[in-house]
Amino acid sequence: MNPADTPELLRIAGVRYAPEELTDARTDSENANRRFPRERRIDLVARLVLEDGPLVVPIEAHRRNNQNPTRLVGKARPKWAADVAVLQEDCNCPVIMLVVSDCDEVATEARKPIRIGPGSVVQPVAFGPGQVLVITDPSAPEATPGAAMLSAIFHGNGPQGESVLKALDQVLARIDKEEAARRIEVVFTALEGRSAKVLEAIMATTKFEYHSAWTDSLREEGRTEGELRRARKWLLKVLSNRSIGVTAEQQRQIETCTDLEQLDRWLSAALDATSSTEVFR
Repeated sequence: MNPADTPELLRIAGVRYAPEELTDARTDSENANRRFPRERRIDLVARLVLEDGPLVVPIEAHRRNNQNPTRLVGKARPKWAADVAVLQEDCNCPVIMLVVSDCDEVATEARKPIRIGPGSVVQPVAFGPGQVLVITDPSAPEATPGAAMLSAIFHGNGPQGESVLKALDQVLARIDKEEAARRIEVVFTALEGRSAKVLEAIMATTKFEYHSAWTDSLREEGRTEGELRRARKWLLKVLSNRSIGVTAEQQRQIETCTDLEQLDRWLSAALDATSSTEVFR
């Protein structure tokens, strides 16, 4: 994550900072250990420098994973309060606990104040998918790299997933190539099944130049998969034209074969064979 995106995360969660207020941003140590007998870990700690001084934002990501939201958040809340206290003592500046979740119910629970005692409250801020803008127009004013990335992470698996991912591709094409590649890799890890395949297809055929070893491999995989599809198609066509029936197992072999040389051998055999046994021996 780019810590400069933190104001965008806070804006979505309801705490607004003007972009021009940010004068510096870096990732701080994720270790919140101070004077405790056990190690305290935080998903990410962003240390920002604004016009009116520094701000530390510990960020916790919580997936629902079919857990009860109240119980899930209830277990984490005491830790959040302790983390805020430790970081405030250590950094001697304002601290905002930010919780990000793929579930709106978890985010709602996370926003509830943590009451440590009379007059002592830690107030986290949080957001879920419902607060993240769906960006399908890469030319929209709000289509910043950070916002488009969040849109893809939170909505890339939804009904508008393909449009969201295409918009992200165009937005990232406007920034530094290495930064764009890092962001697209993070998005890929958040996608599921069909959505991951959609992103792979976009990256394999994209006209934009940003890439890394990962995107290069996708392009290569895209070319190879196209060759495999054509080889399978021609083999099945030859078998059909020559009235050579194949068993269900032989059909499966063809459809799952990822070896071009093997498909070529079967095709050569099919040109002269009189039965599928002669092709698949």
